Amino acid sequence: MGNYLTLTNLSQREVERIIALRISPINVSVHTTDPDLRCEMLKNRRAGEGIAIMRRFAQASITMNCQIVSCPGINDGPALDRTLLDLAGMAPAVNSISVVPVGVTKYREGLYPLRPYTQQEAAALIDQVEAFASAHRAGHGTSLVWCSDEFYLLAGRPLPQEDYYEEFTQLDNGVGMLRLLRQEFCRGLNLMEPEEMEGTTPFSIATGVSAAPFLTELIDLAREKCGKIEGAVYPIRNDFFGETITVAGLVTGGDLIAQLRGKPLGERLLIPQNMLRHGERVFLDDVSLDDVERELGVPVTPVAQDGYELLDAICGLEVPPMEQVQLREETEYYQYNP
Repeated sequence: MGNYLTLTNLSQREVERIIALRISPINVSVHTTDPDLRCEMLKNRRAGEGIAIMRRFAQASITMNCQIVSCPGINDGPALDRTLLDLAGMAPAVNSISVVPVGVTKYREGLYPLRPYTQQEAAALIDQVEAFASAHRAGHGTSLVWCSDEFYLLAGRPLPQEDYYEEFTQLDNGVGMLRLLRQEFCRGLNLMEPEEMEGTTPFSIATGVSAAPFLTELIDLAREKCGKIEGAVYPIRNDFFGETITVAGLVTGGDLIAQLRGKPLGERLLIPQNMLRHGERVFLDDVSLDDVERELGVPVTPVAQDGYELLDAICGLEVPPMEQVQLREETEYYQYNP
């Protein structure tokens, strides 16, 4: 149903049932194909069995999209090389692999001493993954593995071009999400006449620290076409989970209120829709959208991860209500997964 599974709690009967019913695709949180390391990382004595289950799925032609949450010094380097080779050996059943950096919150008392990637380490991992992807593409016609956008932001590197991401299979893991957003935004901008943007009311956008420069560039592009656009981007420091968490989807309502109160927000505030719990008007800290609007004194518009809708929102055009966006996404999902 779109969730990523570790396969640690599947019985043999359930494995057989998945194969018999042809339940596919399955999203798997792999992290490593070294059985002992996987047991250690997941703190589950059965975790190593998941790789054998994946091989059974591959033999039965069950499609799998895989995720590797990479932790510096643990499952990267040679361990990552092994994992990529093992997963490539299960292709084409393994359809895609994303490599994403571990998110380290401030709530880690008594836990393993994880740390975020440095800029140099992120760059080295990108080089490692891209080298593997290039070789696989040359031999099999697909890259198979991609780094998430966050790795490129951490490394201070430009995002790859649109065709690098092939079919954007790993969008939900942030792989190519910013590139696709930019391409959609630019296409929408090319279709829009400057006169349509002249009545834009002043606005602001609140987002995570990592995406803020990217959204500022998009506003600048819109301003080049119509100089009358008045908008500002506010990067929200994550005080709730810790400053090392920089993605927009984990920004809370309380942090929005605390950091935006008294700031010049214009006449409306735009936020990424994924700041809210799925299908709800509530942030992860139980602060509601109504609470934020009341405290900041401006209407707040959640915007889907879609460049066309972002442009419409910036220009003050009507944005689909959350209920309609959710219904559309569910309809598209079931059309894709009959």
